Amino acid sequence: MLQWLTTDPLNGIVVTITFFISLIIGRYLREKRSQSGYRGRMIDSRIMIFAAFILIIAMTVMKNWHIPVIISILCMFIALRLGIFRDYTKKIIFPLVLALFILAIQGLTYGVNIIDLGFISVYSEGIEYGSLIFSRVFASASVLVLLVITTPENELLGSMRWFGVPGTIIEICSLMTRYIRTFSYEGKKLKLAQESRCGFSREQGFTKRMHNIASICGLLITRAFARSEEIYIAMISRAWRPGLQYPKDYLPLDKRDIMFGLVLSFGIIGLIGLDRFL
Repeated sequence: MLQWLTTDPLNGIVVTITFFISLIIGRYLREKRSQSGYRGRMIDSRIMIFAAFILIIAMTVMKNWHIPVIISILCMFIALRLGIFRDYTKKIIFPLVLALFILAIQGLTYGVNIIDLGFISVYSEGIEYGSLIFSRVFASASVLVLLVITTPENELLGSMRWFGVPGTIIEICSLMTRYIRTFSYEGKKLKLAQESRCGFSREQGFTKRMHNIASICGLLITRAFARSEEIYIAMISRAWRPGLQYPKDYLPLDKRDIMFGLVLSFGIIGLIGLDRFL
């Protein structure tokens, strides 16, 4: 930051002071999170990750669809209450489509008793089992999406490192999350470029539109290889190397967070027991 002082002294002083003030504020806010008065309004990300992990495992062993559906509705209500329902719906679309696809495949291929719907025949056992899988997938995706939206990326990665997740996996996750945004931005630019050349005009037929979409996909794959090399070179230039050790200056868990995590754990175990009696 001090190289600013050699060009424009006034601008350099302002930028340098602002930089160090931001560091002090960030340090202050981080320390305030460890205080009970402030943490009463906030759940530690490590507790959230632990609770989400236990809850997803619990839903995978449930034999009824009632509790997963209730959890999905509860996640929707929380997203609506926090004002993030729009982001929640955007991220839940793909898991929802995947769950519906599994439900359709199970209903058409699995079972003995046939239900004739007139235009198509389905199996009752397949519909029942597919509904169970649908509820599990949708509820698990809802929990993960809500966790990702409400927790900053650096806190998620730091919590994973605190839980002892291998550094290679954390580095891959970090690079993937950053690269997905870049990949999406590149796709939007290519699509806008095609639209400016009337690539998706209504006058064009279905075959031509599919050809344009295939061209965009091909360009994205080509740019993906080029951009991946650029990202790796950029990380190397910033002194990154495989197996780099990070400082372990984690804040200790607050007693309220520990108690909250224990209550959630026993509550999730209780949900498993309740599922057995349904």
